[in-house]
Amino acid sequence: MNTKENNEITIEVVCRNLPGTCFEDAPGGEPVHLGIQKGNEVIEAVPSDRKQATFRPTFRIGRQPDGSPNFLGKFAKGTPQERFFYLSWGVVDKQGYFEMFRRAKIHLNHLTWEQVQSAISNNKPLKVVIDMTGQKGDPICGSIRKR
Repeated sequence: MNTKENNEITIEVVCRNLPGTCFEDAPGGEPVHLGIQKGNEVIEAVPSDRKQATFRPTFRIGRQPDGSPNFLGKFAKGTPQERFFYLSWGVVDKQGYFEMFRRAKIHLNHLTWEQVQSAISNNKPLKVVIDMTGQKGDPICGSIRKR
């Protein structure tokens, strides 16, 4: 189910073109993983040598005074005007602990109230596709804004 009581929405985040599992700045030379940050924890980490990884964070939705959506919940970061979520790069140790070394800030403020309402009405997630490899062949990081 993609919505609950018409105030939640799922965003389907399709991460493609993952860069592989070996990078100089990876702690301990361990294989690199990609996960999504929920609160202060990175969850659903997968090896970054996959062809594609998909995450489906769910957000509560409010409406801002200017009419734009306000994404809320444990995945949401930033101010109401500059909401985003994190995709995190890291290594997983033998005990399963995720040690982050980079992350990408995926902005949400390009999404309109109309897009959110349409997704809720159709009971479908909003879909975002992101290429995860930078120009130098390394994991993308920093602010990622879709237009």
